[in-house]
Amino acid sequence: MLSHDEDRHLREIERWFEESDPAFTKMLRDHQPPPRRHLRSAARVAVDVTGALLFVVGAAAASAVLMVFGILTLAVGACLHLAGRY
Repeated sequence: MLSHDEDRHLREIERWFEESDPAFTKMLRDHQPPPRRHLRSAARVAVDVTGALLFVVGAAAASAVLMVFGILTLAVGACLHLAGRY
């Protein structure tokens, strides 16, 4: 149990959160996790960059294995981009 002072102070903090960031307080009340769009987008771009680098390094080193892995990684990145739209 909270004392009267602690309860009043907690209510003031809650009101401050409601006024300063209503979306955050709604998310907390509804128990919804924050959207992870940026993290997923960054992961897709990282897969694209890795595939491109593997392909370029494989072409520069005349390594067919690296080029194939680069192409496969780029294909995976393309699939991730297409799946991310839905």
